[in-house]
Amino acid sequence: MLCIKCKKEIPDGSVFCNLCGKKQIPDKRKVRKRPAGTGTIKKDSRNPKRPWIASAPSTRHGKGRVYLGAYPTYKDAQNAIDGYIREGRPELYGATVAEIYKLWSETHFKRVSESAISLYTSMWKRFEPIYTMKMADVRTEHFQQLVNECTSKSAADTVKALAVMLCRFAVQNDVLPKNYAEFVQIPKFEKKEKLIFSREQIAELWKHTDDKRVQIILVLIYTGMRIGELATLKPSDVHLDDGYLVCGEKTDAGRNRIVPLPKQIPELSSFILEWMKSSQKTILGISVKHLRDTYFYGALIDYGLESGIYDKKTKRYILDGKNHLTPHSTRHTFASLCASAGMQPENLQKIIGHANFTTTADVYIHKDFTELVEEMAKIKR
Repeated sequence: MLCIKCKKEIPDGSVFCNLCGKKQIPDKRKVRKRPAGTGTIKKDSRNPKRPWIASAPSTRHGKGRVYLGAYPTYKDAQNAIDGYIREGRPELYGATVAEIYKLWSETHFKRVSESAISLYTSMWKRFEPIYTMKMADVRTEHFQQLVNECTSKSAADTVKALAVMLCRFAVQNDVLPKNYAEFVQIPKFEKKEKLIFSREQIAELWKHTDDKRVQIILVLIYTGMRIGELATLKPSDVHLDDGYLVCGEKTDAGRNRIVPLPKQIPELSSFILEWMKSSQKTILGISVKHLRDTYFYGALIDYGLESGIYDKKTKRYILDGKNHLTPHSTRHTFASLCASAGMQPENLQKIIGHANFTTTADVYIHKDFTELVEEMAKIKR
């Protein structure tokens, strides 16, 4: 081998040059040690893009450390710790938007329905442009840009709602001084007419009742339940002998409400009874996402009610165009059928869950239930 200084030939493996004395193995650079009580910075060689791990001292009686994040340079990690200490040591200072979402969702998802979780998870994908931003650096304009890219008012409302909840969590943990998402403005969207199933389309569905997917769509059409409510319906919520279901989600008005099954359409009870033979926790045993993407849209395409394709990569059906039937179309169809049959508006509101109505009130419940059963009898196939 050659000496790194004098370039003379020296024995292989030499630590020092036997001619000029130059050390052949450079000393490892020592990481600067921070004073006690001011946090630590460590290098993680497994992450070459962001190798410097910053941890600040905890506010809990000075014990433990608070993970701040991974940074591309030592200086960045040092600035994160200094800023954390300068801002009064909030527990999540330096956390990214993605890290805040993870912590928030771990708690919030325990209190909401499966359909709500599915909705938030879907909307969270729209936040991808700011995933890696520090939550402390996010402002109204960042959330406004996400909302502006939405193509419908419902999507824009949900994105803003999720942003507001994330900011509220950040404010509670001293990451943000105020909730910047509250100042986001919802753009004006052109109101689209809600599509409903036509009489001809419903008649086509009745031709294929041996298909469980079709059975599900028909139950949704003739009960007005939300797709999430049907997906989470448990055997204990089914009372076929008495002719009703107990379901509900989303709002206080819609929770624990009675949904009578039309006596003149006994096939609905037969469908549900058959589902329960192989059910476990829920009568269907499938997730909301699978019910929507595979069962609902798959049946529409297979029986010519919509056009589209099956995407093997995402394992879901994709419909052509933007304006098409959706699971929520079944609720609008139910409301339309009820209105055409002359059902009283206040009773319709009770059945679909847009008014206060519980099954555990007083003696008037029985009277209300009887009236609702009579109203449901007006619906025709």
